[in-house]
Amino acid sequence: MIDFQLTSGEPYSARFREAGIDSFVQACEFVAQLPYGRNANREDFGLVLSEGKGTCSSKHALLASLALENGHPEVELIAGIFLMNEETHAKLNVFFTGKSYSNIPECHCYLRFQGERFDYTDTSNGLERIAPKIVREQRIDPNQVTDWKIMIHKHYLQGWLTRNPSFQLTLEELWKDREEAIEILSR
Repeated sequence: MIDFQLTSGEPYSARFREAGIDSFVQACEFVAQLPYGRNANREDFGLVLSEGKGTCSSKHALLASLALENGHPEVELIAGIFLMNEETHAKLNVFFTGKSYSNIPECHCYLRFQGERFDYTDTSNGLERIAPKIVREQRIDPNQVTDWKIMIHKHYLQGWLTRNPSFQLTLEELWKDREEAIEILSR
């Protein structure tokens, strides 16, 4: 990942410097150390810092915003859709039992720089497990991790269901299953 000093007077840069973090790579490493968890307001990426937690969306939107504040638009925020299964997430081994499908398309946010992917959701380097299962990638703006990311995800899920009528599921049922899988992974 590119490194640069956090010299901007913008809010995120100032907050990182107040925490003693003055470079982009340090900020990335700091965010990766924070626990996974949904924030009180999905649109306020600063909550990653004040609440001390975040999701793939909020953590990477914060980092992408930080890069933009410091004049580095080449650090891209990516919404990637991958086929989540027990191979990508061992905790889901029981989840798929009895289901009409053995994987579920999931949307994951990460950064990309010069064609290389970087995941600061946590320190497990889970991107290595999901990279072979990525079926779609789209660059998005940080403010798009709220509504737009969900729209992209649901649109892909609806197409997936259309291509697989034997699953006999509605989008709402599949989304409910997906939320159950995310809850399992959050534990």
